[in-house]
Amino acid sequence: DLFSETLGAWTRPVILMAVVATMFSTTLAVVDGFPRAIARSLHTIRNGVDATAPKTDRCYWAALVVLAAATTLVLAFFVGNLTTMVDFATLLAFTTAPVLGYLNLRAVTLQHVAMEMQPGKFLQVFSWFGLALMGMVALLFLASLVLTG
Repeated sequence: DLFSETLGAWTRPVILMAVVATMFSTTLAVVDGFPRAIARSLHTIRNGVDATAPKTDRCYWAALVVLAAATTLVLAFFVGNLTTMVDFATLLAFTTAPVLGYLNLRAVTLQHVAMEMQPGKFLQVFSWFGLALMGMVALLFLASLVLTG
């Protein structure tokens, strides 16, 4: 309503199409990208960086099923309460970001990654600083939920 009130009623269909396109592309990226990233990560951990990964395997399909089931459970649990669902999603994102960041840093600094492909000392220190910052943001968000809720 903000755009249609400010710019006129003609913007409503344009904004709706943009919102639908954004949500669809985000959903598609997550539904396909997350299982692929999990499958590739597990394959790399098991077989090393140079091993050729299959296009899709059981791990991909298992991650896809887990993602679909978790999404269905979250939607069913928070039906009718959008604010609580957004708070939950934000908390989940803030708490998993440091973990995923650490796993990413660990993956690029493993011994089977060539030294010239690994980040330098400055980037590694900067990464640890970023991980600490992400952890603090997660704690601050959690504290704000507890103190205001």
